[in-house]
Amino acid sequence: VMSLKSNEMFVFPDKETGFYPDEIDLKDPENYPAVSKHLFRVQKLSSMDYYFRHHLESTIDDNPELKGITWKRIKSLNNLRGVIKIRIDHTGRIISVGDNG
Repeated sequence: VMSLKSNEMFVFPDKETGFYPDEIDLKDPENYPAVSKHLFRVQKLSSMDYYFRHHLESTIDDNPELKGITWKRIKSLNNLRGVIKIRIDHTGRIISVGDNG
């Protein structure tokens, strides 16, 4: 079971565009533009209710028109299948991939 903490970063798959983070090298800077579009941080958590904000998004509005683009709301951990946790250093490089603490 995946544990979530505020401000952790996750790369989400996107069936519509065919982006699957487990099929590319997330640490390769050549892939960063593609990864960036699908990179979200944990904004807030409550029991079975998880809010993610796009990593470049500075507002905290939950504008319904932007759901899935600038923010995501997940109500079940089952809906996080295919999502990959990453860690980023202070320069923005991806330094680890997977749920490793």
